[in-house]
Amino acid sequence: MALAAALAAFAPAASHACGACIEDTVAATYDYGVVERAAAHGDVMVYCAVTGPLDASRLKETARRVRGVKPQSVRVSAAPAALSFAVDPKAQSPQATVDAVQRSAARGTRLTIVRLLTAGPH
Repeated sequence: MALAAALAAFAPAASHACGACIEDTVAATYDYGVVERAAAHGDVMVYCAVTGPLDASRLKETARRVRGVKPQSVRVSAAPAALSFAVDPKAQSPQATVDAVQRSAARGTRLTIVRLLTAGPH
């Protein structure tokens, strides 16, 4: 419950997001249900800023195929450009997962982790 309460602060705002801050990047792809499922399964939520060319469909499909990523958890936003997903940390680290996604993304696309959420003690 404490995790849910702490994460509620990151619920997406429908207006006035400038895209310049970490909170806007997280909020762009935040999905409460995905976060809850990730916490229940011991997965890590990974939130990334995307710079360069954004092919949202390609990025989403690429992320879904990477080892350890929960395919149903992948979210992409165009404005601000962002990607999020849940990853099983036993399969591979969040950084290794992001690196794998970036290798298959459109040329010039860069992913930068802006926040990791892990399930803590309740």
